Amino acid sequence: MVSAAVRCFRLILEFDGAAYAGWQFQPDRPTVQGAVETALLATPGVASAVIGCSRTDSGVSARNYVASFSTTTWLPPERLRLALNSRLPEDIIVKSVARVPPSFHARHSARSKTYSYLIVLGRSPLRRNRAWQFRYPLRVRPMQQAARLFLGRHDFRPFCQTRDQNGTCTITRVSVRKQADEIVVMVCGNRFLYKMVRRIVGALVACGSGRIAPADIKAALAGRSRIPFQTAPARGLFLDAVDY
Repeated sequence: MVSAAVRCFRLILEFDGAAYAGWQFQPDRPTVQGAVETALLATPGVASAVIGCSRTDSGVSARNYVASFSTTTWLPPERLRLALNSRLPEDIIVKSVARVPPSFHARHSARSKTYSYLIVLGRSPLRRNRAWQFRYPLRVRPMQQAARLFLGRHDFRPFCQTRDQNGTCTITRVSVRKQADEIVVMVCGNRFLYKMVRRIVGALVACGSGRIAPADIKAALAGRSRIPFQTAPARGLFLDAVDY
């Protein structure tokens, strides 16, 4: 008897993370991984564990989240996409499905990730679940000056919550852009530690509000300071892109 060949697939997902305790499966809480694996289990011949590109925090959303899995199904990619979307909740959608080589791994094969963070100046009922509503004055220029300090290779343990002894990450882009009542922070790097992007945003906001100086960020990156940096709320964070 000839066994069915294993085929590998890559999913691109968009999801609203408000109702989920992050990506990674938890037995007693709703997660995005749990919802995707439940949809796969309900698709005949496709049951599989799914590997995600990142362990997103509770409440974090994604525009282009990458996941991969292996299965013996002979469904073509487009049929598989339609089947999964018919079984997923309305706050998760599979944007595309593609065959990939067996060596592809959603997390380990990633070369960089890009995140964006939305800040709304003041109150906004329509955006309150997708942004940090900041009700005090913020100066963008100090935020932009401080953003440049994060570029390059640094030990980011002062800007995360982790027991990992390797805190070294390389950040290739940090930008701060204001348009009308919105400030968008973009961060791109080769790897990210737990809550790292949210604490980078918290430090930038602290600079913009005058509570700390750029020198405080510089000292922390050099290992000369351990002042606590605020963690920005999860609801304003989006995973925008993953490069391979």
